Amino acid sequence: MPRSLKSVLFALVLLGLVGGSVAYVAAQKSLTLTVDGQPREVRTYAGTVGEVLEEEGLETQSHDVVLPDPAAGVADGDTVVLNRARPLTLTVDGVQSEVYVTALSVDEALAQLGYRAEDLVVSASRNERLPLDGMALSITTPKAVTLVVDGQERMVTTTAATAGDLLAEQGVALGATDRTSLYPEQALLAHMRLQVFRVQVGEIAVPTPIDYRTVETEDANAFVGDETVTQEGVEGEQVTTFRVTVTDGFETAREQLATTVTREPVDELVTVGTKPRPGNKPSADGLDWAALAACESGGRPSAVSGTGKYRGMYQFSQATWNAVGGSGDPAAASADEQTYRAQLLYQRSGAGQWPHCGSRLFN
Repeated sequence: MPRSLKSVLFALVLLGLVGGSVAYVAAQKSLTLTVDGQPREVRTYAGTVGEVLEEEGLETQSHDVVLPDPAAGVADGDTVVLNRARPLTLTVDGVQSEVYVTALSVDEALAQLGYRAEDLVVSASRNERLPLDGMALSITTPKAVTLVVDGQERMVTTTAATAGDLLAEQGVALGATDRTSLYPEQALLAHMRLQVFRVQVGEIAVPTPIDYRTVETEDANAFVGDETVTQEGVEGEQVTTFRVTVTDGFETAREQLATTVTREPVDELVTVGTKPRPGNKPSADGLDWAALAACESGGRPSAVSGTGKYRGMYQFSQATWNAVGGSGDPAAASADEQTYRAQLLYQRSGAGQWPHCGSRLFN
């Protein structure tokens, strides 16, 4: 090949290399890349936003904010923004959720989440920076709660997180047996009602009588219908122990624990006559005993006057009844027994023993 041709070819190759280098350099772009608020200058031959981030070793997640869109093209002098999302385990008034924010501080996170009030109680300093791997954050908002203690009801505004926290905040001490309408660890919400029940548990002993028995013994020497108490009955006593629960001054429960007999009852002993009555009973011929009984008591053997002094069909006083051989309560005797004793009384004293109704005997 002639030397002149070689020179021409060499010149052409050299010109191509220089032109290509100039074109390559011309394709390079200068961009501003801002990551989490920190800008820096980068030079790149990437054609899209996504390629720029990939060149810089920045892997994006679904909650990250990328501006412009990763598929958008880039030109010299453009700005690419990446705000990486931080996961937050957020607890608001006891209710937990998982959220993502692109905020760089606790204060910015509160603003992004819409919690802008100054009287919030936050578990971390508002100036604290949020790490990329996130954090747990608790927020307690002011809330109106009805508090009832010792019969007093009032509305309080509090940022206490739980019912127990509110009681501590208000200086309410609970006894060992006191109860509350909310569990102490229960989260407080607006318009809740928290009531304290003062509970006292104690034991009481209650005495009650034990009835005595009546034991009857036949007496062949006493007439039929005659009864004599030879030993008075005496009631016994037993004491029952109860566990009593009193809530806010009112008894709400009673549990029987034990019963103990403190005094045994004494039987009442009674002799009952079995001897037939003699045949020479007072005659009632011509006397209307039924009319007398109807006038005195309405004919009722168990009748008792309003004062309790006169008793039975013929309204005996106890002294008169005893005087004609009666025993016990006249109103407890049989009708035949009462008529028999009334006939004896008539034989002794006449119809004047019944000043208002005696004339009825002669109807």
